[in-house]
Amino acid sequence: METDEPHLSPLRRFTSAVRWSWYAISLSWGGIAVLLHQTPHQFTGLNTIGTIVFIANLVIYALITGSFIFEALSPSPTTGKAASGPPDFRTRWLHIQQLTDLYFIPISLLAFAAILFGVSYYGTPHCGRWLVLTLHALFWVYTAVSLILCIVLSWIIPHTHTTPEKHYPIVQILPFFPPMLSGTMAGILAPNQPANLALPMLVGGTTMQGLGILMFFVVLAQTAHTLTRSGLPEGKFRPEMFIAVGPPCFTIIAWYGMASAALEKLPDYYLSKASSVHTADVLYILAVVAGVSLWVLAFVQFWLAVVSMVEAIIRRLIAYELNWWCMVFPLTGFVLCTCNLGQALNSPAILWVGSAMTIGQVALWLVICGCQIVVWVRRGW
Repeated sequence: METDEPHLSPLRRFTSAVRWSWYAISLSWGGIAVLLHQTPHQFTGLNTIGTIVFIANLVIYALITGSFIFEALSPSPTTGKAASGPPDFRTRWLHIQQLTDLYFIPISLLAFAAILFGVSYYGTPHCGRWLVLTLHALFWVYTAVSLILCIVLSWIIPHTHTTPEKHYPIVQILPFFPPMLSGTMAGILAPNQPANLALPMLVGGTTMQGLGILMFFVVLAQTAHTLTRSGLPEGKFRPEMFIAVGPPCFTIIAWYGMASAALEKLPDYYLSKASSVHTADVLYILAVVAGVSLWVLAFVQFWLAVVSMVEAIIRRLIAYELNWWCMVFPLTGFVLCTCNLGQALNSPAILWVGSAMTIGQVALWLVICGCQIVVWVRRGW
């Protein structure tokens, strides 16, 4: 919980209030930077705007991470308040105030992945081969760390009997989300890599993407069961319903990106026993067909979340909170995958829909930014 202790300076109140879920702010800004670069209909200056958003996101990520480090090295008087004593290792160094925080630790990795996406789009054209090779190394580091964190959380969460409690049950997919973004990262980075480096990257990305989407289906089934048994979540948790839009959308982006890269990087007959067709051509067709199917799933989840949010707003069951940032990144993925399918299907109509969705998404992001600034100003930060 955020503190309003009067004896603390505004800066100290800020650093002591930071939680793992705050990385959703950085994640959202990083997603918007990517969206501005990838939207189909560009105009003069849009790339500059995207660059500014990307640099601002670096600052946001650094501020959140710096706050964590500062609080670990010099805990504020409120850090151990809930425990009525000095902060223990879990509170001080892991910044886990309550067990449900375990679900939100992976958001820090997601935000870092979004930064790497931005580095690839905004940095690669202006830098030499060293950046391409650095991104290759960071891809494997990110993949390894995300897989280890996924395994650790998959054990710790049941071991500690941690449940989502009143959170929307889809938050259980968050530990598997960082490995999933390895596939998205592979699709973005591989086109700039030499063929000998791109090939293992594409295989690794496909592997991690498969893990993520399969676990999403498991969690989605559990979530559907909870909905039919317990009904919709409380109003304050309904923004989390948009998380369900993300996994199918980023799977589409990953499959499309990796299949497009495979057309250039894969040998014609990569699978030697399937020598009658080009491997990459088959992968591209499968990616587009499967992507259309997954888009419909994301579309249904999107409207389920929208109707639930609107109903909560009309009935005044909801007010702005930090978890509204949960809406931005998944919906950014929804816009991006729509644009990708428009390109794959060579449909100007879908591309214009993607551009219209971009405008709406940027408007949503600006509204949430405004709400967050108002909240911080009122708290004296």
